[in-house]
Amino acid sequence: MKKRYILLSLSLGLFSQSCHKSAGVGGTSIISGTVKGTKVASVGQAENMDVLCTNGSALEHGDYWLLNSANSNQYFYVYYVNPTWISDADPHLQGRIGIPVSFNYSDSNIDIAQKTQLALAGISNAPFSVTRTQDILHILYNSNLPITDADNGTTSFSIDVLNQGKLDGQGYTQMAGDHEVFIIYGDESFYSDMVLTDETGAFVFKGLRNGDYQVYVLGNDPQHPNATLKVEKKASVTTKKSTVPIGEFDIFF
Repeated sequence: MKKRYILLSLSLGLFSQSCHKSAGVGGTSIISGTVKGTKVASVGQAENMDVLCTNGSALEHGDYWLLNSANSNQYFYVYYVNPTWISDADPHLQGRIGIPVSFNYSDSNIDIAQKTQLALAGISNAPFSVTRTQDILHILYNSNLPITDADNGTTSFSIDVLNQGKLDGQGYTQMAGDHEVFIIYGDESFYSDMVLTDETGAFVFKGLRNGDYQVYVLGNDPQHPNATLKVEKKASVTTKKSTVPIGEFDIFF
C-alpha cells in the first residue's frame, strides 16, 4: 500500500510539472520599463546631396561608395562590377545592403551616372529619391531627419552634402503616457498580455513566473507615413519575487 502511495505521488508530481508553463502568469516577479517617444512633425528640412560620378577608366572592379539613411536597417554600399573580371566584386560590407552596378572601362561619366541611378531606382522602399543632371546624381531623402553623410569609399567620386536633415525645432521628446506595451510568454507566437503606460511612460507586468519573455511596443515609422515600427526587448525572470528592469523603449509618434 505504501509503495502504491509513493507511485501515485510521483505521478501527480510529473502531471503537475507537465501542465506548468515555464513562462507566464501565476508567479511573484515583475518586468518593468519605460516608453519614450519623439514627436516628428512634417515640417523641417530633408537632407539632400550631390554625387559627381567619374568615368569608367577611373573605377576599379570592386570599388564602392557608402549611402546611409535614418534607419540602420537601410544602410547601403554601391559597388561596381566589370564583367571582364571573374573575381567577386562584392566587398560584403557587414550591416549594409549591397547595390551592384555593372560598368565598362570605356564608360563615360554620364554612362556611370546613368547606370548608378538605375541601380538605386531598383531599391525596394528606398528612403530617398534620385534624379540626375548629366554626370551628377541628386539624392533627396524622404524624411526631415539627420542622416550620416555619404562616403565615397574607394571611388574617386565627389560627394557634396547640400542640406543636413533637421526638424527645425518641430521635433521633441516626451514620455509616452497611455501607450500600449505587449508581452510574449516563452516561445509563443503572439502576444500574451498587454498593459498601458502611466503618465510618465512607465509600465509593469506583474505576477510572472520564472522564464523567458519578449516585450515590445509599436511606434510610427518616420521614413514611411502610415507604417509602424516594432521595438522589442528580451528579459528573463530567474528568481521569485524579483523585479527585472527591461530598460527604455524609444519610439516615434
